[in-house]
Amino acid sequence: MLNCAIKIVFVGAAFAFIGGCNPNEPKPPTDPPKPTAAPDDRASANSAVPQKSMSNDSSLAPPRDEVIATVDNEPITMRQLEAPLVEGYGLNVLLSLTQLDLARQEAARKGITLSAQDFEAERDFTLGKMFKDATKDQYPQLLDQFLLQQRVSRPEFELVMQTNAYLRKIAAPVVQKQVGEEQLKEAFNSLYGETVQVRHIECNNLQEIAEAKRRLAAGEPFDSVAKAISRNARTGPMGGELPPFSMAAAGYPKTFKEAAFALKEGEVSDAVAVNSTYHLIKLEKRIPPRAVKYEDVKDSVRDEVTERLMQATIANMRQALAVQTQQKLQILDPVMKKQYEDRRAEAQASVKNREDLSKQLTAERERQNAEFNAAAAAAAATKPTTNPATGATPTTLPATAAPTAPAAAPTTAPAGKQ
Repeated sequence: MLNCAIKIVFVGAAFAFIGGCNPNEPKPPTDPPKPTAAPDDRASANSAVPQKSMSNDSSLAPPRDEVIATVDNEPITMRQLEAPLVEGYGLNVLLSLTQLDLARQEAARKGITLSAQDFEAERDFTLGKMFKDATKDQYPQLLDQFLLQQRVSRPEFELVMQTNAYLRKIAAPVVQKQVGEEQLKEAFNSLYGETVQVRHIECNNLQEIAEAKRRLAAGEPFDSVAKAISRNARTGPMGGELPPFSMAAAGYPKTFKEAAFALKEGEVSDAVAVNSTYHLIKLEKRIPPRAVKYEDVKDSVRDEVTERLMQATIANMRQALAVQTQQKLQILDPVMKKQYEDRRAEAQASVKNREDLSKQLTAERERQNAEFNAAAAAAAATKPTTNPATGATPTTLPATAAPTAPAAAPTTAPAGKQ
């Protein structure tokens, strides 16, 4: 069964809540915090926010010079309150409002309208994914705790829920067209087909692979070598063990899956290149398909495939909204304009740093490969073609293919504002 989670991700300059299912994403290490007091009634007040509820309606706001409080008879005006609020929260709220407005415009162009029930359904769906072990009356306090941890305000959350409701409505017909018999059977094979249980040793270069192979050849158990030298911080301490996966499973590189399924039980693969890392894979066991008929589970498979595609489509639409925001938004307020420019500059610098690091890793990998191949050729030239003791031809580490996919589906822990 899929593990469902809620993520807060930054898209462009704004954040987005995405409720979704990832078949390879591990469950959170702890359950959601349990409420320590009786939940308040704010959920009912916010469960269905009208379309205009978060808009900057100046007719509802008090004059900026109006006194809103006093301290020892000294007045505090709306203008005094407004300045730090804009500086602290204004940009994020403005970006969320912009994306909501763009989503509403797109829906209007497509003749799509939403009701209060649509907003409430989106909110309930998201909270159900976030707090799946809780009852509905516990949601308000759990949400308060969650937003406090993430440093996200309730109005920001509600804006995102409204935007997601529009995007879900827009995406629905697109997703329905993508769910065909071929996709359902592929998902069925992923969920109920043959799977393999493997261990792996992740290394940074071919020299480390050679050391791992030497220790395995000397008789050390695979799991012990994995614990000692694997670079994977998650699987290394577990002896390199991975959860069972199928050929159709998402989140595993194609080269990794093909190498695993080509092995016999107990056999260890040659080096498998995945991006900037190398892997030795040992097949522990093959798990035959579960005795489940496709027709019996077709409806549940359709639901899972539909929701998975829905989340991917909404995420892509969020990316498009972020691009449109950068193209169309003009910020006149000097404080928020400076914050926005700084944030964009920081994001561009981060992208450049990642590109530079990728180039460095590629150059280093090519250098190490050349050194290893030269050393292997020199060793082969000075050794006999057969082993005197066994008569067997010595084996050498074969050249590895260029990586084609990430080593694993990234898992994103909820992140607050940065």
